[in-house]
Amino acid sequence: MRIAPTVDMSPYALQTLINLTLAQAQECVWQKAAMDQLRDGTIARLSSKISEFYDAAFELATNSSIHNVYSKTWISHMQIKALHFNAAAQFRKSCECISQDKYGEEVSRLQVASDYVRRAFDIVRSSGYGKTNGSTAVINDLKSLQQILASNLARAEKDNDVIYLESILPSSALPNILKTQMVKPVAPIEVYDPVSLMLNNESKTDLLPHPIIGLPLFQKLVPFAVHQAASVYVDRKERLIKEDIISKLGELTAVYHSSIESLNLPALLATTDHTTGLPDSIIRQAAEVRSGGGSQSLYDMWEQVQSASSKNADILEDAFNALDEEHEADESYRLKFPDQWKRPESHILTQQLAAQGQKHRQTLTSAQKADLIVRNKLDTWANIIDVLTLPREELEASIPSDDSVSSSDHNPQRQEDSLVRIKRLVDDMNQHIRLRKDLIDQARKTSNADDISPALLKKAAELTAKSPIVKIEAAQFEELFVVELRKYDHIIMVVDQEDEQQNTILRQLNEAYHQYKAKMSDKSSGAKREKALQNLNQAYLKYKEIKTNLSEGLKV
Repeated sequence: MRIAPTVDMSPYALQTLINLTLAQAQECVWQKAAMDQLRDGTIARLSSKISEFYDAAFELATNSSIHNVYSKTWISHMQIKALHFNAAAQFRKSCECISQDKYGEEVSRLQVASDYVRRAFDIVRSSGYGKTNGSTAVINDLKSLQQILASNLARAEKDNDVIYLESILPSSALPNILKTQMVKPVAPIEVYDPVSLMLNNESKTDLLPHPIIGLPLFQKLVPFAVHQAASVYVDRKERLIKEDIISKLGELTAVYHSSIESLNLPALLATTDHTTGLPDSIIRQAAEVRSGGGSQSLYDMWEQVQSASSKNADILEDAFNALDEEHEADESYRLKFPDQWKRPESHILTQQLAAQGQKHRQTLTSAQKADLIVRNKLDTWANIIDVLTLPREELEASIPSDDSVSSSDHNPQRQEDSLVRIKRLVDDMNQHIRLRKDLIDQARKTSNADDISPALLKKAAELTAKSPIVKIEAAQFEELFVVELRKYDHIIMVVDQEDEQQNTILRQLNEAYHQYKAKMSDKSSGAKREKALQNLNQAYLKYKEIKTNLSEGLKV
C-alpha cells in the first residue's frame, strides 16, 4: 500500500491502544497481587506503573492529529484511572511507611493520595463520566478508596500530632515510588512478518485455511458466470420447493378441509362421539363467544364502525366544501382583479386533491354497503350466537340427545358401520396431513444442505481445460442443473401420491357420508341433535367472521 494510513491507524492512535492495553494487563497483575496480599511496597510499585501507562495513553490520545479518534468518555476514563492508581500507589506506600516508622511521610503520602482522588472526582463531575453504565465500577472503586484514605488520614494525623510529632514533608520532597513493569507489548508474527507468513501459507498443499489470515488471496475467486449459475440454480430450487412441494401440499390440505366442512363432518363426528351432553369443540366455542360478549359486542362494534364512518364522511364533506369555497374565492378575485390575478385557475391547482377525495368517497360508499351486508348477517345469526352465551347447563339442555342407538328403526347397525368408516377415513387423512408437514421439513433441510459449488467449479474447470480464456456462460451449466435437481424427485413423487390418495379418501368419505344420511331419518333424535350442533358450529363461525369484518372496519 502506497497511500497514507487512516487516522485510526496512525502511530499516535496505535500507541494509545498499546499503552491502554498494557495498563489493563498490568492492572490484572496488580489485582492478583492485592488478592494474594503481597507486600505493600510491591503493590505500590505495580500501581505506579499502571498509572504511568494510563498517563501515556492519555497524552497520546489527546494529540491534535487524532483528536477525533477517541471519544471524550475514553479520554476521561484514562485520566481518572491514572489518578486512581497514583492514589493507590501512595496509599500502599503509606502503609509501608508504618512498618518503617516513617509516620510523617505516611501522613504526607495519604494527603497526596487524597488529592489525587479529589482531582479524579472533579473530572467525573466536569465530564459527565458518571452517567455511563460502564463507569459505575470505576466510580465505586474511587469511592471505596476515598473512604479508606479518609479514615487512615484521620488516624495518622491524630497519632502524629499526639505521639510521634514528626514533620510532614511537602509532596515535592517525597521520594519517588519505584515502578515494576510486569507486561510488555509483543506483536504476533501475523503483524511483524506478514510477508513470509503469506508465502508459507500459499505454498501449503492442504485445504485447511490459516487460523488468522485464512486462505491464500484469490484462491476462491471463480468466474462470474459460476456465480450466475449458482444464483440460477438457487432460484430454480426455491421455485421447485415452493410451487411443486409446499404450495401443492397446502392446496391439498385446504381442499380436504373445505370438503369435510361442506359435508359438516366435524359436527357429525362431534355428535356421534357424544350422544348426550356437549362436544368439547362446542364447549370451547361457547366459552370464546361468552367471553367475547356474544351478539351484543358485535352490535356495539357495528355502532362504532358507523360512528367512525359518519365522522369520516363529515371530514370528507368538509374537505370538499373547503375546495368549493376556494374555487368560489378564486373566481371572485379573478373577476374583481382581472389584470393582477394571474395565478392558475383553482380547479387546475386542486385537481389532484379532488380526485383523491372522489376515491375516498367511493371507498366510503363501498364500505357502507359492506356494513349493511354485515348488519344483515348479524341480524340473521344473532339469536343463535346468543345461544352459545348461555350457561353450560342451559346450553346442554337445549341440545337434543341421541337415543337412536337403542331404537330398532332405520338400521342403527348400518348407521354405526358408516360412522366407523367415516372416522377411520378421517384418521387416515389426519395421518397424511402430519406426513405432509414432515415432507415439507425434509424438503427444506435438503435445500439448506444443497450446495453445488464444488460441482460448478468442476464443470467450470472442464470448460476452461483447453483454454483459460474461454468465455463461460450460465447456460452451459443447464445439464448440471437437471442432474442436481433430481435429488428432489422422490419428494415430488410422494406429493403426487398424496394427491391420488387424498382423492381416493375424499371419494370414500363422500360415499360413506351419503350412506349414513340415507339410513337416518330427518325426524330421528340423532338427526335433530346433529342439526342443532351444526347450527351452533355455524353460529360460531359466523361470529368469528362478523367480528373479523367489523375489526377490519375499525382499523385506522
